[in-house]
Amino acid sequence: MVQASQQKGAQVLILGMQLPPNYGLRYTTAFAAVFPQVASEFSVPLVPFVLEGVGGVPEMMQADGIHPTAEAQSRLLENVWPTLKPLL
Repeated sequence: MVQASQQKGAQVLILGMQLPPNYGLRYTTAFAAVFPQVASEFSVPLVPFVLEGVGGVPEMMQADGIHPTAEAQSRLLENVWPTLKPLL
């Protein structure tokens, strides 16, 4: 996806994600490593964990425990904006 986007002239920003620990250490570690690996391979900026300060905070997450609430959006913006702004 990164390569296809770049070929079309798009600027790419990778938003890293982490899995909850119940997936197991081996899988969660391998999953988390993909984002910096791809960012490095394609020389694109990376936000290491887009849900920093949101994930795992009950009042910032919807009842499903997966999706952020409307109230969390300002924190997500804080996480992404410093890396996104130079691309605009």
